[in-house]
Amino acid sequence: MSQFCGYTLELVLNDSGHTTIKGIIKKIVDKKLLVSNSVYLDGTTYKDGDTLINGTEIKDLKVVDLPKKRKKGKKKDTEKKERHNQQKKNSKENGKKAKSKSHKSQTPEDDHDTVYRQSTPSNITEIGSGWDVEDAQKVKKMDDFDFQSNLEKFDKKSVFEEISRQDSVNPSDRLVSVNKVAPENQKYGNNEMVLEKHKDVWDNIHDGDYTRNGSQKNNHRTASNSVGDHFKESDGFMDASETLNKGEMPIINSMKLSFKYAGKPAAACSPLQLAEIENIAREKFHMDRQTLVENSSRNIAELIIKKVLGEFRVTSSNHNSPPLVLLLAGNNRAGSIALATGRILFNHGIRAISYLLHDFEQSEDELTNEVQHNLDAFEACGGKIVTQLKSLHQILGKLDSPLEFIVDGLQGYDTDLNDYIEPELTRSKELVKWCNSLDLPIMSIDIPSGLNASSGTADFGNYLKAQYLISIGLPLNSILNTYKFGYFKPSELTHFVVDNGLPKNVFKSKSSFRKFEKSWFGASWSYQLTV
Repeated sequence: MSQFCGYTLELVLNDSGHTTIKGIIKKIVDKKLLVSNSVYLDGTTYKDGDTLINGTEIKDLKVVDLPKKRKKGKKKDTEKKERHNQQKKNSKENGKKAKSKSHKSQTPEDDHDTVYRQSTPSNITEIGSGWDVEDAQKVKKMDDFDFQSNLEKFDKKSVFEEISRQDSVNPSDRLVSVNKVAPENQKYGNNEMVLEKHKDVWDNIHDGDYTRNGSQKNNHRTASNSVGDHFKESDGFMDASETLNKGEMPIINSMKLSFKYAGKPAAACSPLQLAEIENIAREKFHMDRQTLVENSSRNIAELIIKKVLGEFRVTSSNHNSPPLVLLLAGNNRAGSIALATGRILFNHGIRAISYLLHDFEQSEDELTNEVQHNLDAFEACGGKIVTQLKSLHQILGKLDSPLEFIVDGLQGYDTDLNDYIEPELTRSKELVKWCNSLDLPIMSIDIPSGLNASSGTADFGNYLKAQYLISIGLPLNSILNTYKFGYFKPSELTHFVVDNGLPKNVFKSKSSFRKFEKSWFGASWSYQLTV
């Protein structure tokens, strides 16, 4: 409140006589005025000097004079001069008692000046701030400020139109246009906000490099990356000059091993014995090769569905993409069985792709009748056929179904991968290495490809790391050697024998075959062997 110091006031007190005091505000402390050069103007008494007046004792006040502007350096001198002049003025007023009454009623000019200063809103507000000096009734009678009427006086529309006319800036150059976000669509049609069903391209996929007339097609498409990094050129699968590391000489386990079925010993045969048994079945019992192939493939397909993939995967209640199986087919008996198995799996709702290890342009051998027959049937039923890894990669990259299982029919008991010539030899090496890198379950027919069917040794340098083994009709004794040489452990390889329809009487044709009749099939068309 120090900003009011120096004001000259006339104070009307709340006493019965309404005593009037005139003086200069010297100090304001706790709602109390310290008035200097105070003079009583009631005409009866007078008193000079400093007077302390409580704010509650004041009824009314008038600002008579404002303090004069002073320089900071002469503040003290100016106060002394004002005090001295005021004392002189007071002495003159005391000597003239007749004029003391005239101070109560000032001249019109002085009264007008006093009223003007008192009516100044800023002065009244500043002096009365924090004091109970304003009359509440007067404030209540004051009119409220009419905002609406004052706003109507301002024509905003014309003002903005004028601003727009004078604006020459391109709207696209404004920052608000650059940072403008498109409004979010709140209304959608009845065909929107619906996730479109992904369309699978299985039916639209054409065989990558194989046609029904047995010719290859040039394929200039580049491979995609949907099967991971297994098909990258840097992995070496496409390098024809790559030589696989030869396996070290196996350490032969001297322990004698044998097959068992239901706790009883099961006899094993050599590849020559198995070939002779099948020839007798064809010649004496009229069991042609295709019949044996069909019986074998049907039982293998049942094992795959029940033991590997699971029956629930091929039911109508499964709304996911169907399983995908890869068939490795060679130009031999095992290749025919693999193709027939793929056809049966496809008929049961499982997608099947066959990799045929055969070059139609450079191979010296033609496809056997059984392989050609099953190849045509497989393709006609909807299976996909490829003869190159790049083409296989392209088809796998277009499908939603991931590759889940591999059926190995490259070799079988009647052929060896070492017997192939270029380019099949290089392709077989690439294929074996690639399949092992996928870390998928593999089911081999007769014996894992890459192992010798007679001795069980890895003469090829590499072999398929199968988890399942299928013996057609009878197990080969060379499989026991794979355990002895350490290529597999009995706990790592699940071994099944499936019925291919060999007549039981075929074992009676020679005395050396009678031992195979003891462990022949009973109520089921397959049984599991243990070692």
